[in-house]
Amino acid sequence: MNHATVNDESLVYCRLTPAVPTDTCAIINRLLTLSDTARRELMTGSQIPVSRGVMTMLLRVMQVRDPSIILHGQRIATICRGVSELLGWDDSQRAQLELAALLHDLGKIGVPEQILRKPGKLSSEEYDFVSLYHHAATAMLQALHVDPALVATLTQLHHNFDGAGVDATGELPLGPRILAVADAYDSLSSPKSYRRGMTHDEVMRILNEQSGSRYDGNVIRTLNRWYEASGDSLFGLGDPIGQQDSPSSMTDDERNEVVVMSQILATLYQFQSLYDGYFIVDSQLNYCIWSDGMQELSGRSLQQVMGRAWNAGDVRLSSINQTKAGAGGSSEEIVPQVLRNGRPQFGSRVCEVTEGQQISVDVYTMPISSAPGRITGVVQLFRRKGGVKRQSREYVELKLAATRDALTGVANRGQLETQLRHLLDDYHNHEGARSLSAIFLDVDKFKKINDTHGHNAGDQVLVDLTRLLQHETYSGEVIARYGGEEFVVLCPDTDLEAAVRRAERLRDAITKSSIGGISGLSVTSSFGVSTAHVGDTVQTLLERADACLYRAKETGRNKTCWEGQDEDNGVDPELNATESETRVTDINGVLMFCQDIEMSTSLELTAMKLNAFIDSVDDLKVTHQDQGHMTFRLGSVGFTRRWGTTPERQAVDLDVRYETSRVTGDMGKATTRRRVSVSIVPHGKAPDAATFELRCLQVMLQLRSYLLGS
Repeated sequence: MNHATVNDESLVYCRLTPAVPTDTCAIINRLLTLSDTARRELMTGSQIPVSRGVMTMLLRVMQVRDPSIILHGQRIATICRGVSELLGWDDSQRAQLELAALLHDLGKIGVPEQILRKPGKLSSEEYDFVSLYHHAATAMLQALHVDPALVATLTQLHHNFDGAGVDATGELPLGPRILAVADAYDSLSSPKSYRRGMTHDEVMRILNEQSGSRYDGNVIRTLNRWYEASGDSLFGLGDPIGQQDSPSSMTDDERNEVVVMSQILATLYQFQSLYDGYFIVDSQLNYCIWSDGMQELSGRSLQQVMGRAWNAGDVRLSSINQTKAGAGGSSEEIVPQVLRNGRPQFGSRVCEVTEGQQISVDVYTMPISSAPGRITGVVQLFRRKGGVKRQSREYVELKLAATRDALTGVANRGQLETQLRHLLDDYHNHEGARSLSAIFLDVDKFKKINDTHGHNAGDQVLVDLTRLLQHETYSGEVIARYGGEEFVVLCPDTDLEAAVRRAERLRDAITKSSIGGISGLSVTSSFGVSTAHVGDTVQTLLERADACLYRAKETGRNKTCWEGQDEDNGVDPELNATESETRVTDINGVLMFCQDIEMSTSLELTAMKLNAFIDSVDDLKVTHQDQGHMTFRLGSVGFTRRWGTTPERQAVDLDVRYETSRVTGDMGKATTRRRVSVSIVPHGKAPDAATFELRCLQVMLQLRSYLLGS
């Protein structure tokens, strides 16, 4: 087998001849050859997510398979670049996301023509088939030494934004969220053989309908803002009208390259569909592939194993009649045994996932050889005793339906309690160092709405209210229908004062919005807010929020009450939220206002909140944006550049920086502090310092309501 990389760009990456399609060993051996070539190429180059030779090979094979796959990837990469720029990502982050966009349909290389070009929507079985090839492609990228972070982005591409009802894996990272929205936007706007391409407004309407569940609403709004400024950049990447041109002639080496890649994907697809998990190591026991199912079997993620060698503790196996992993000793040495003697092994074992969780599995360990007596690697395959636990699309949809409210689409009460239980576990694991708050809200006089306008109108009020809550909340927050006209919003990393401000902003938005679509119908809501304490359970936290809600309804409705309100002496937290001193200074004749806002949320979430603020202000213009730093202008001045009497004519320039630091407390315990530093100078001629300071305080009050700083 020739291991040399071909330097001439007109030739293939690594000369390989196809194997017999039924010879699994020979096909995996070719994958190991490509893996070794990619590893040696990366050793001689810089630290990049994908080696240049590998990227060229993959794009060439995709182009031969179907040129429209490349164009689709280029359009998504363009969208991802524009959205991530607006969200403050740096060049390296954007570059990795663009590479993920270009490679996200790599699995289609192995999908048959009758499915890839079907003139209609895919059936559930066909969708599952394509999905398994997607996972096979991400596994192949591992073997080609693609950055694990890029592989993780592709693995999570088809996960729902809220994850309601499927698992409790935590908040979906921002990269897959951006990629999912970009993929959906281009798929809906591109013409298909069975429908026309949708207009921008039609696509945005569909995306917004799934905002907060399938897709991230903040990313959708950022995409819309990017499209209005730069959407015409997509026009040059449209698919050609009519039939695709016949592919250009290929050399024998290029044709072999396509066949070998297809064979590798088909074999990995078989592993993915027939087994719950598998991994592949080379002759030095270095990991090449760690399938997505292995984390559930071993408790170890891809990031924990890739880039290092196998060791016996990675998958803790014991004999089926033993109660403790490792008691048999030799059973943990299956992989090195097979690598030494070249004989496959099969047996039933107990796989210890965690200290208290074990799974009975069949383990098939198979050697990979390139010639008699020459072992180049090992494949270990795992299958549960009860059969492969495959989550088909129908299974996922049924599980989602069981955990979501049928009318509004948000989490139902059971799922709310499940999510809150996980959040409380995390809260207690951090010994209360991280904040967690719950907002309980109830539609005022909802029975009167039903009695006056009918139950259909009442249902529409609840649907519209849910959409408003989804648009006004941020990533990581959970919205659930508790029952009837009652809803709960869970706010991780949010203390009591911030949660009260959040509730007030939601209450104000509900009051000012047209909910229900009925002329003359004014909908208001009452709110109760509580925050977690050490020792809290799901019931105690929600009961305190419910008690505050009851007090709000008993004392006049359309208001917010919070726990401990009596001890606050009636002081509104929003007016007492500034910890840092506000000041205006005169520097060389230029007035400057400076203020810091302490945050409890991550920098990524802070950036998204800041972009939500930008989206909400009509007369705001971003003048600079990079990671951790943003400048923008709010308002405008006339020809004389003198300030007017309205906020729109009192223009200011804001410089916003956000950073994270570690602070050691009195007990010697280190905590993370996040701060947003804001500097404001007048644009134009402010009449005096007092007027300028008043304008700055107005801006900071509006900005703080979005950032929810403490």
